[in-house]
Amino acid sequence: MKEMKIHKYMDGNLTEVSDKIAEGSFLHLELNDGIGFDTMISPDQIKEFVFGNLFSEGFIKNVGDIVGYSHKMRGDNISVKVNMAEAVKISFSRNYNVIWTDCTSPSLLQKRMGDKLERVETELKLKPDQLVEAAKKTREFSGPYQETGALHSAFIFDKDLNIVAHAHDVSRHNAVDKVIGMRLLDGKPFENTIIMTTGRITSNLVLKCLRSGIPMVASRGAPLADSIDVAREYGLGVIGFLRGRRFNIYSGKEMITST
Repeated sequence: MKEMKIHKYMDGNLTEVSDKIAEGSFLHLELNDGIGFDTMISPDQIKEFVFGNLFSEGFIKNVGDIVGYSHKMRGDNISVKVNMAEAVKISFSRNYNVIWTDCTSPSLLQKRMGDKLERVETELKLKPDQLVEAAKKTREFSGPYQETGALHSAFIFDKDLNIVAHAHDVSRHNAVDKVIGMRLLDGKPFENTIIMTTGRITSNLVLKCLRSGIPMVASRGAPLADSIDVAREYGLGVIGFLRGRRFNIYSGKEMITST
């Protein structure tokens, strides 16, 4: 977050004020001195992002698959180098040199090439009021968005609906990768957890949850049609428009109980 002087017009008056602006940095990640990819990222929780992204995109199965990690920050540029264990096989049947951004729409077939997804198996059962109350807990972490209007947030809740990880980023997908990385680096399980995000629910986000073993994703925003199709195919819970005391269930109705 950067403080900058701007001019603000309000009620007929133009004044100079100090404003807080969200920052984005260019990150380049290189794997085994070979393939790499680029993304724009808020310049914090870099290690958490890297581990979370590699895990949620299917590169690694656990922290031990990475035997070397380093990153350097030079101005607005971040360079990351990761060395994988020799036993880790990187599949080239998927296009790993691109991080799918929030606004692009590559075909779902492209995103799923090489994936071996498993159907969700979970004991997660929630009453509607529990989900509503969980969403209220995120409000105390809304400061960065309130200050800039430009940051997405992501949260992981455990089975008791405690917030166990939270992150902010200029990209909704990066924010999700950061909280997944936090949980992964802490050595905690993902079963019976929930991801809550402020952005719309894309098929890429659904795939990240499936690869990570997270049984439910919820958002104050809307899901896209292809994300619902995949979620229903694999039994992932998808909750949209979680606002106030209402929400829509698009997939995983069996996880929400009225008793």
